[in-house]
Amino acid sequence: MTLPTNADVLLSESHGPPLPSHIPSLRHLLSRPASQRPTSLALVCMHQPATHIPITFPPSTLLSPTFSTPNDTKYLRWSHSQLHYAAGLLARNLRARGVERGMPIAVLLGNGVEWMVAFFAAVRLKCAFVPLNPKCVGNANEAAYMLKLSGAKVLIVGDDGVALRLEESLADSIGGMVLRVVAEDSSGERRKPDGWVGFGELFDESVTEEEQGEEDEKREAEEDEVAMMPFTSGTTSLPKAALHTSTSLSASILSLASAIPFTSSSKNCCHMPLFHIGGIIFGVGFIAAGGATIIPSASFSASASLRAVEEEGCTDLPSVPSIVSLMAAEEKVGEVDLSSLKVVELGATTILEEHRVLVGKALRCAVVTNGYAATEGVPISLGRFSTRSGEGGKIHTGTVCPGARVRICDVESGKVVQRGVAGEIHFGGEMCIKGYVGGTSAESFYKDEVGEGWFKSGDQGVMREDGTLEVVGRYKDLIIRGGENIAPAAIEAGMDVKLGISAQVVGVKSEEAGEVPVAVLTKTDPNVSLADIRKTLIAELGTAFVPENIYSLEDLGLKDYPRTSSGKVRKIDLKKIVQKYEDSINTQPSSTPNDSAVGSPIRTSPHITETDLIALWRKLLGVQVSRDSSIHDFADSLTIMRFRNRIKQDFGLDITSEALLSADTIASQAALLSSLSTSLSPPSPIWQPTRSGPPTVDDISLTLGSPSVYDQIRQSVSTALSPLGFTWQDDVESILPSWDLGYEVFGSVAGTAKVNHRMAVTTKFADTDQLYSALCKAVEMHAMQRSFELVGPKGEPTMRVVVRANEKWFRYFSSGMEVLEVENPEELVRLLNDGTHFAEVESPFPSFLVRLARVKSTGTAGLIWALQHSAFDGLSLSTFLDDLDALLQPGHLPSSSLPPHIPYKPWADMYYLHRTSLAATRSVQRQVVRLSTLPTLRSSLLPPTPPTTTSTPATHRRTYIAPKFSTLLPHLSSLRKEHGIPPFILVKAALSIFLARKTGTSTAVFSQNENGRSWPFVEEWQQALLPNCMDLAGPTLERTVQIIPVPFSYSSSSSSTTTTTVLDFLLSLKRKQDEEAPDVHAPWNLVRQALRGGEEARGIFDTAAMSTCLNFLPVRTLNGEMVFENLQYHETRANCETAWLVNCWVEEGRDGGDQARLWTQSLADEGVVGREEVGEWSRQVAGLVAWLGERGNWGRGFGGGEERA
Repeated sequence: MTLPTNADVLLSESHGPPLPSHIPSLRHLLSRPASQRPTSLALVCMHQPATHIPITFPPSTLLSPTFSTPNDTKYLRWSHSQLHYAAGLLARNLRARGVERGMPIAVLLGNGVEWMVAFFAAVRLKCAFVPLNPKCVGNANEAAYMLKLSGAKVLIVGDDGVALRLEESLADSIGGMVLRVVAEDSSGERRKPDGWVGFGELFDESVTEEEQGEEDEKREAEEDEVAMMPFTSGTTSLPKAALHTSTSLSASILSLASAIPFTSSSKNCCHMPLFHIGGIIFGVGFIAAGGATIIPSASFSASASLRAVEEEGCTDLPSVPSIVSLMAAEEKVGEVDLSSLKVVELGATTILEEHRVLVGKALRCAVVTNGYAATEGVPISLGRFSTRSGEGGKIHTGTVCPGARVRICDVESGKVVQRGVAGEIHFGGEMCIKGYVGGTSAESFYKDEVGEGWFKSGDQGVMREDGTLEVVGRYKDLIIRGGENIAPAAIEAGMDVKLGISAQVVGVKSEEAGEVPVAVLTKTDPNVSLADIRKTLIAELGTAFVPENIYSLEDLGLKDYPRTSSGKVRKIDLKKIVQKYEDSINTQPSSTPNDSAVGSPIRTSPHITETDLIALWRKLLGVQVSRDSSIHDFADSLTIMRFRNRIKQDFGLDITSEALLSADTIASQAALLSSLSTSLSPPSPIWQPTRSGPPTVDDISLTLGSPSVYDQIRQSVSTALSPLGFTWQDDVESILPSWDLGYEVFGSVAGTAKVNHRMAVTTKFADTDQLYSALCKAVEMHAMQRSFELVGPKGEPTMRVVVRANEKWFRYFSSGMEVLEVENPEELVRLLNDGTHFAEVESPFPSFLVRLARVKSTGTAGLIWALQHSAFDGLSLSTFLDDLDALLQPGHLPSSSLPPHIPYKPWADMYYLHRTSLAATRSVQRQVVRLSTLPTLRSSLLPPTPPTTTSTPATHRRTYIAPKFSTLLPHLSSLRKEHGIPPFILVKAALSIFLARKTGTSTAVFSQNENGRSWPFVEEWQQALLPNCMDLAGPTLERTVQIIPVPFSYSSSSSSTTTTTVLDFLLSLKRKQDEEAPDVHAPWNLVRQALRGGEEARGIFDTAAMSTCLNFLPVRTLNGEMVFENLQYHETRANCETAWLVNCWVEEGRDGGDQARLWTQSLADEGVVGREEVGEWSRQVAGLVAWLGERGNWGRGFGGGEERA
């Protein structure tokens, strides 16, 4: 057994192997095969006759017998010398007709000899080649734009039809060109309008080449001229022309030849369009390597491609998945000889496991590659996979290609992220362009600190630990559903492969989820139902990836998708069309009783039918369901929440998500909701505060009904608050007792800065007035955020004074509503950290202070805040942030209210009044028994000394916040489903192993924070009758001391091993966690006092509680950072109350699938633990989490020798 190493954290940057130090010019690279392999095969055009180009070749240029076949007379088959000769002849004729060096040559040609000869001739002339999609003539404005932008002086088109359309629609654009050329058909008949030259006329062998002077040749050799201007797809704007030079194209060919690899014996089936950068580099590259390019047809034909492989022995098949699917679907594919195929090169979209299998089974090819490239640079990365069943692994895009470099960067900051974290792909290298024609989008190009150039691709990707690259999709196309990034390409590929459905997926607005996917089909298939689509996609990708609605082009009034000149779907236009269609549906009046459940006023009928719910689910998700359908088959937690909101909106019923999940079929949901609908306006719950005026003696649990204690509290509060302008009569809403942990660990012993939690956020849309209004509303809903902490009447525990949500408090907590001015969010973060705005506060200690700011660079607002940890925990803070985020939703009225939360006072009172009850006493006794061995475990403590919080003033302590670490957990779903083990147990196990290893003992001792979301000291049946504490607006956090026996020994004398497996260990920790859960509220101080072993035990207990602490956070993040709809999170700072705090949280993958990632971030008291030390400890724990989460290790046994390895 090998434990993870302690290697440094790797950043997401990788460089491919170097290319040759001298990259030959493109002209030299293309002419080299004519001298080295003059009579070997170079170009085959199976759809064009051998005499298609009217040239009488010198005998010495003809194919040698080795490469000659009977097909030489059937269709065009040229040697390298013939191609070289024809290109030279065309170049001479073009020069004779006035074409000069540097004049761009634009072509609108299908795949064929004309394209190849024109390209080779352009390179010889040093004229930039501009390959355009022949179909672009259908969009006159875009065609005119591209011709003008490229500055084309020569235009070559495929037939007279294209020429005539250009004459009619673009006469001004083409009228001033030096030369306009139209190809000839197979009979040699000229089909050209006036002013156009036939392509065959440009091979006049009587035209001679002008000799170049010595200085011209030297100058040409030194200059790196623009060689090609391919256009980007332009799916959201007009296309851009990429400036590829001689060097960048040569580097592309050399890199691709090395990465695939291909050689002089390779033959490329060129059925990709030659106006696309991928088709170009493959088509030209195989010829440049001395091999051959086989063109089956002018445009793709599955049967023609299969014929090309069989008759010409193609070794390579560059393709996209749809091409492979079409070839595999050919009726006689099984009868075609495909034995020559060695590699199928895929790219351009999401590649699924099914594509790999299809290549192996249908095309009988053993190897498939998946590449990443762009018009701006090709190739960038390439992965090579076996097509044999079970040998392929995940279809990523491999490692960085020779000469290329890749980094993954944070979209906002541009900084390189840690490996395993998603970000924007930046790439560079000799094969990459340095800019676009006209300098457009210059911000996409930059140089780093050492002068290397980079391009911001706009693609989202992840670099794995081993350096392999996984491309997620285009950022501009990504759909953000409830904070989760959904790549439309993944849905499109799933529908194509699994169901044979061609679709385009875009995101549309959703009130609950932000955006949801919607699919647009070319046409509906009567054999495939919406239920089939949903079921298939749920199984393949997860619930989040299922389209909300599915429409056909006909539904939208379209004949085809809106497209660019290169044929790509223009998704921004499609998205607008779909959104407009959805808006029109949502505003249509209901026409039938069954439709009234959707988009209509609240119903007053006491009976909710199954038909109502079926209609609502259909509207919400676009899915056909029956009364017996289980919601678990098509709905995740976010979907359930949205359904719950629609129930409340349309029927006036407020029901918990848990209750809906318990009624898992449509029929049972209808019965449940009907049973609740007899009272559509339920009375307010008894725990909602309704009293006006100050609290009475009966309202304050701390008094236990004593008037004298009440007077003491009133006097103490009045004395403390009156200097701040608050009075008992007008401003005090309630008095709450503090719970043991809040007092002992998070309380006022060392002042507010003891565990002062600080955060910086900005708004995405709101200004300072809107932010202040939303903040006041959120604080009104969270009483603990408008409170002060005071010492209680008996000295302890402390009490919390809640102040009414009035203008007086709002002005106090916002520093008189003063607004700071900052240039950008970075300056706001600096204010958070400079310590000047939230200085140490004397008693009374406020729970919440904020400073508003106006952010000049964005025109929006921001704030920094300080929050006392004794007033919140992770769950209550997350709820507060969610409320604030919702209140900042554009269009949200200031007077609008959100659903109320369960007030904190009933919980705090119950804890105080029952902390010495029989139930509490039993919990204390059980905890004491569990800690009975504590006096013998001092050597297991790490760090062995307590933090400085108990002896050092808060302002003198330094808290180090270490970098985040993330660990991919591909088998977390299996661990949960098969064994019921949550991710928290993995971290607990990892920390236990690390501590035991570090201390050289067999026992780990540390503390653990528990969420405590249950009513304290009550029986289970009572818990069931009380509201769910998960929605409690206040802290319930508890801390327990953990003693974990680790099933191995690090003693050097130990040679024994155990039979305990990794899975056994994880299961034992899960059982221990479940057994201790009922006792988490055992009062901290009472447990401490009752420990066996007297002061010795209490000393170790105090050290254990404050040395190392494990804390699981209930946060929703993306790439490790909190995500919101209307807020932008920037930074959190906190003073650590323990020597070493290990925070961890899970970032769920697709529906809890194989992309789940566990994050850890440590905080440390620098007076006890050094920065390098805590960084090293954190790395080791993160490595152990990954090791424990690997399925292959679950059955391994623990043993001392193995663990030391």
